[in-house]
Amino acid sequence: MAVESDKAASMRRQNLIVIVLAVLLAATLAGSIAYQHGAFSPLAQVYFIADDAAALTPGTTVRISGFRVGKISSMELQPDLKVKVTLTIDAEQFPRLRADARADLVREQLKPPMIDLRAGQASGPLSSADPRIGYRRRGTLTEIAEDLRARLAPILDDVNQVSTSIRTRKGDLEAVLANANTITTELAGTAKEMRAMATDMRTRLAAIGGQSQATLAEVNKSVVRIGGLVGEAQKGLDQVTTALPALLQKTGDTLDHVNAIARDARTVSAAAAATVPEALRGVPPLVDDTREIVAGARQAWPLRDFVALPPPATLPIDSLDPAVLREPTPGK
Repeated sequence: MAVESDKAASMRRQNLIVIVLAVLLAATLAGSIAYQHGAFSPLAQVYFIADDAAALTPGTTVRISGFRVGKISSMELQPDLKVKVTLTIDAEQFPRLRADARADLVREQLKPPMIDLRAGQASGPLSSADPRIGYRRRGTLTEIAEDLRARLAPILDDVNQVSTSIRTRKGDLEAVLANANTITTELAGTAKEMRAMATDMRTRLAAIGGQSQATLAEVNKSVVRIGGLVGEAQKGLDQVTTALPALLQKTGDTLDHVNAIARDARTVSAAAAATVPEALRGVPPLVDDTREIVAGARQAWPLRDFVALPPPATLPIDSLDPAVLREPTPGK
């Protein structure tokens, strides 16, 4: 009986040891799992607002640059039917987040969805009082293909319609191509003629240019000669302008002298008009006496042939009758 009791006690001790080892192994495994999930490291929380919770579940992995740094810890439905998603990440990663940090939902084929956390490029850090970040959902390959199909379908329909229209109007297109070929041939001929005309025009313009240069040279010489003449004329005008005031002064003095002489002549004429009639009244008797003396001398003297008779008396300017000179007017 003592032997059986010793065996039973040994079995109990062994079982107890096995149980203790199992418990220790389970605790170690749980601790390692918790350590891998950051249970023993300081944590921080950020959140974003999504329109819906599609492909989002608590426990979804959060990565930064491909490294796991946290997970989705909770999801709450808001009064406006949007979803507040809270991310729990390593506290040492929080200072790296900037004010424009963003969470991208990545859904790859045959892989569970995950959150790709973008740190951002803003100058200011993420607020610790309200650590809200942006959110964007990346499309899967299926969604991208569907979007591409939706975009390409109208284009393909338009191409199909254009192809159908081209097949329908094939005859018209052939006529258009034939006309285009004809027009191209005519344009080639026209271009050849234009080149010939351009060559001829260049030749003529070169000749005209040479003549124009010669003409311009002659004109330049003429302008130089005209400039010299203008200079001489300017010098003459300068001399006339210099001498003209003196000539005008002399002319003014001459006119003053002429006016003085005219005044003196009028004075002398007036005085002579008063004295000449008295002197003219005594002239006719003297003339008659002279005539008689000369007549007697011619008869009695040999010199009569050498002495001519005196000319007849000159009539006064204001008289027509010579008797006026001998017979005074009654009353005088």
